[in-house]
Amino acid sequence: MKKSILLLSALFVGILLFNACEKSDSANDADITTSEDIATLEDFSEEIDFAVDVAIEERGGGGTCPVVTLAQPWGTWPNTITIDYGTDGCAGPNGQHLLKGKIVITQTGDRFTAGAQRTKTFENFYVDDVKVEGTKSWTNNGKDANGLWSFTKQATNMVLTYSDGTTTTWNHQHTSTLTQGGNTPTHLDNVWSTTGSTSGVNRNGVVFSSTITQPLIKKATCRWVSEGVIQFTRDDKNSTLDFGNGTCDRFATLTTSNGDTFTIRLRR
Repeated sequence: MKKSILLLSALFVGILLFNACEKSDSANDADITTSEDIATLEDFSEEIDFAVDVAIEERGGGGTCPVVTLAQPWGTWPNTITIDYGTDGCAGPNGQHLLKGKIVITQTGDRFTAGAQRTKTFENFYVDDVKVEGTKSWTNNGKDANGLWSFTKQATNMVLTYSDGTTTTWNHQHTSTLTQGGNTPTHLDNVWSTTGSTSGVNRNGVVFSSTITQPLIKKATCRWVSEGVIQFTRDDKNSTLDFGNGTCDRFATLTTSNGDTFTIRLRR
């Protein structure tokens, strides 16, 4: 009888531990998916802004693709500018993404004019095999107390559609400061520091919100965000995604709501 009770007790404990492990793994999987989606949307947002800056300010970067068309002569504002990467596409300015389709921009003034606005929409536009839809815009806030150009950046009704049919949707409002490169004509020496918040739905249909708790640092010479921390919430659980200490690599550290840590591999 005692043996039976002990066996039943051991079985009961085993079931509890198994269920706890299952819940832990499920929670971690949800955090991993959400962190990957947040990293991707931040990455694509930076990539698109950089590509548009180069295409407009450097007239396409000096190559045959993309084709940049202006509705009015350069320097005439407001203006509508179309950046056409074609149906076959061509490499973006970082050389690692294939961009296809069109970005259509309306701009009210020169980029370095306080109050100027730039609004971007997308026509059958892809980054690699991911379709991008929605509206991205910025407003020049003028120079901050340190004499650096500051921009309010908004993303509205943004949708990333992956090749498997899943989607990530989001809206954000960021403040981005051009900490380096604002006094030179090239964009390759630019360094941006970004704060702000995001809300959205990950590719598994889970609602999330996030806040940048340490500024995200994006150098034009580095493919990825190389520094900064995002805290995100899903299902009332908080996790953090740490992009590192400035080293240019494709890794970030996720600390989940369970206190577990994982290395997240960012998109190439």
